Amino acid sequence: MFSLKFVKFSFLLFYVILYTKADTTSIKAIDQLDKILKYPGWKNLNDVHFIKYYDINHYLQNQIQTPTKFYKCGQKIRVLTIYLGCTYAKVMVNLFTVINNVLINGSIYIEELINIIAILIVPIATFMKSAMDALDLLHNKPWATFKKNYKYHYMISPLLERIGNILDKLNDPGILYNYRSTKFCTFDIVNIFSKSIINDLQYETEPFCEFVLYDKNELWNKWIQEYNAIINQGVKLIFFTFLTIKIKDYIKTVTIEKYFQLGFKFDPITGETFVPTREELIELELEFKAIDQEPPTSIQIENH
Repeated sequence: MFSLKFVKFSFLLFYVILYTKADTTSIKAIDQLDKILKYPGWKNLNDVHFIKYYDINHYLQNQIQTPTKFYKCGQKIRVLTIYLGCTYAKVMVNLFTVINNVLINGSIYIEELINIIAILIVPIATFMKSAMDALDLLHNKPWATFKKNYKYHYMISPLLERIGNILDKLNDPGILYNYRSTKFCTFDIVNIFSKSIINDLQYETEPFCEFVLYDKNELWNKWIQEYNAIINQGVKLIFFTFLTIKIKDYIKTVTIEKYFQLGFKFDPITGETFVPTREELIELELEFKAIDQEPPTSIQIENH
């Protein structure tokens, strides 16, 4: 009798501990979500009209204005992760459309173009993936652990990782050997990669993202008009120099508005992004005030 009661008590204790642990984790996630959504950057995200999740349309404003309920926490994490993925996808489509247009126009600055990808686009892609991962990890079943054939797989994040690994492809001896007889081997690799990324981003976002109507060439066309206006004033300016400045400014703006102003915290020691706790949010606010709304940690750019 004693043994049976002991076994029953052990099972009961196990489930109490298990429930308490799950409950505590959910409460922490709820607190983190509600606090991070107070940051103004979320209200300023205007690239996506709504996202679709389980055939239901979800609007960002509703997520911001509605306090997180215990039973809705998991769904809210999914929805916000998809919103972030859609937003970041548009940024990458904009950037690689610019790269693609430079290539189409017969760029002779292929090495400079690779440097732009290496020192500007790769770091921002890594930042974006880390922000998505930070949200995803709040869920008790992160998408990152799911199989690829799952209906709602971890959209966009693997593509951001692929962008971050482009330098490995360019430095792969096997690839370079296969193109050795081709004069513009590096040109071809970058050209194929850019087109592939644009197509894959559009394919992955189609089931989830209802974008505010936009032209993927919008950024490129705007910059061309600005450059022509400068040249027409008699100013001598190499186009690629102008383009490099515009890409730097664009990425800086994206990093501030779509990363730091969303409340994400970057740990320069580990190189990881995480969703802050209440105490860390207070610290982050102080950092913003100290630097007059600039991000507390900037992307490190090395000169090659």
